Amino acid sequence: MGFITFENVDREYHIGDNVIKAVDGINFKLEQGTFNVILGQSGAGKTTLLNLLGGMDSPTAGRIVVNGKEISSMSEHELTDYRRTQIGFVFQFYNLVPNLTALENVQLAEEICPDPLDAREMLQRVGLEKRLDNFPSQMSGGEQQRVSIARAL
Repeated sequence: MGFITFENVDREYHIGDNVIKAVDGINFKLEQGTFNVILGQSGAGKTTLLNLLGGMDSPTAGRIVVNGKEISSMSEHELTDYRRTQIGFVFQFYNLVPNLTALENVQLAEEICPDPLDAREMLQRVGLEKRLDNFPSQMSGGEQQRVSIARAL
């Protein structure tokens, strides 16, 4: 079994009398430490797949196993703990708090992560060591994205 395993995963959305299959019978295994890419046309289900992996959505059918734990059967409390401790997201929109500096935005993760990495070091690793005290409005879109990446790490 892989580090991440999707087994016959479906995700359907019901809108009135219509059923939309966002994900239909997905099967794959990913090993820990590998680099993987999810490609597809707009509307193909990439975001749904990531929302399922992140525990922000639940499959209609099938199993999702991460590091030996079946997240598709976790309670809301267990999913909250999983999202806080096991996974990091970089969203399309960076979701930075506008009145916090780059450093403070990354330090937010320290409040919920049981074993956080050093915020200054993460910002240094993404090349923002000279922007620690800048607010999001004082940074380019690319710099804001790197703050978001540092926070996810």
